[in-house]
Amino acid sequence: MYNKNLDRSNLNGERPMTKAKLQKALNPKVGDYFPKRHGIDFFNHYKEDIKLFGEMNMQWFRMSISWARIFPNGDDKVPNEAGLKFYENVFQECEKYGIKPLVTISHYDTPYNLVEKYGGWKNPQLIEFYKVYAKLVFERYKKYVIHWMPFNEINAAIYSVWAGAGLIDDGEANLSQASYQAMHNLFVANAWAVKIGHEVNPKNQIGCMVAHMTSYPATCKPEDVIHATKEHQERVLFYYDVMCKGEYPKFMLKKFEKEKLQLKFEPADLELLKKYTLDYIGFSYYMSGTSGVDNGQKTEGNLVTFGKNPFLKASEWGWQIDPQGIRYTMNDLYFRYNLPLVVAENGIGVIENLDKNNEIHDDYRIDYLSQHINEMSKAINEDGVEVLGYTLWTPIDVISHGTSEMSKRYGLIYVDQDDLGQGTKKRFKKNSFYWYQKLIKSNVENF
Repeated sequence: MYNKNLDRSNLNGERPMTKAKLQKALNPKVGDYFPKRHGIDFFNHYKEDIKLFGEMNMQWFRMSISWARIFPNGDDKVPNEAGLKFYENVFQECEKYGIKPLVTISHYDTPYNLVEKYGGWKNPQLIEFYKVYAKLVFERYKKYVIHWMPFNEINAAIYSVWAGAGLIDDGEANLSQASYQAMHNLFVANAWAVKIGHEVNPKNQIGCMVAHMTSYPATCKPEDVIHATKEHQERVLFYYDVMCKGEYPKFMLKKFEKEKLQLKFEPADLELLKKYTLDYIGFSYYMSGTSGVDNGQKTEGNLVTFGKNPFLKASEWGWQIDPQGIRYTMNDLYFRYNLPLVVAENGIGVIENLDKNNEIHDDYRIDYLSQHINEMSKAINEDGVEVLGYTLWTPIDVISHGTSEMSKRYGLIYVDQDDLGQGTKKRFKKNSFYWYQKLIKSNVENF
């Protein structure tokens, strides 16, 4: 449900995270509402939801394990068995419908104790806690899972520091220094996940998940092309280079030198990065933008703002719709790194309401997804790009990370819940559900 007159003043988002916001979150007043603390109640609806995914013919279900559900404080000596059992139940339910889980080990959920006690991911001690957690889930779910992503949108450590690195925006003397140090520690933890995951089960495929920021030069002026190239290096290639090639690219070392960032790179860290690189590349793709010396009009995007492209339409949230951009992105990644790709997130957020027949006729979503999937098909069949899989964001409506709104709906399944958590939480199939069901069936039969 969406009510334009609903008072959303007490919705609590988290970007940027300030000391004041954190205190409000830790000491909420009557009437404060934190949507992500409640979500869509998958905990009590997982059987119903996975049954719907099975009916949709889904082959993969990308999901996350909550670190704090397994180790509530992050540094606990003993895990929470009830939490471990819950995910085992989820995996068994997936198995019932022939769905393979694609599991993110840490999805924007560093246990708060690790922030309060250790200062978040800028502290290398978190690597050790993460190793314990990762090894446990690799071992516990060996029977059910072979496709893993150690971190969700790992580059959020730079662009959404609270979610990505457990850092408070106004809580660091030098936020850039803290963010890039956290980023390094996350890289090391990701490499450890590759190492441990392969040791636990040689069949494990362990990749990454990067929020991909596709952009084009704002004009063909050489200055704009150079600007776009440098931004592409820093916003995109940096992350893949470290995890795929196992080394820091020289353009980033130059940046650190220029900005006088004194990062701690232990020799053992660099050896680990070099030895334990990715099995595949996972990324999110929603939109593209432009980049230039003078970008002019700006528009919103995933984690960052872009220059506005006059040739593209945009969603209600200003995210520019560029199906051909996914083909461009896939070519850029595959032929630079020669690793198979997983499109981990792709979709469009829209305000939607059930009609009098409890239906949603979301032809706009079908159009968005079909165009992107068509371009992905061209990348595979015409360009020679190797793709392991595609998981849209998201098969079911969830709370938007960026805006903390339920009304920004991405799902093929509608959840009757508004921004303040009010509603029946009943699930309803959108038109896109039936379209996707037929699409998957056709692709599987013709594969």
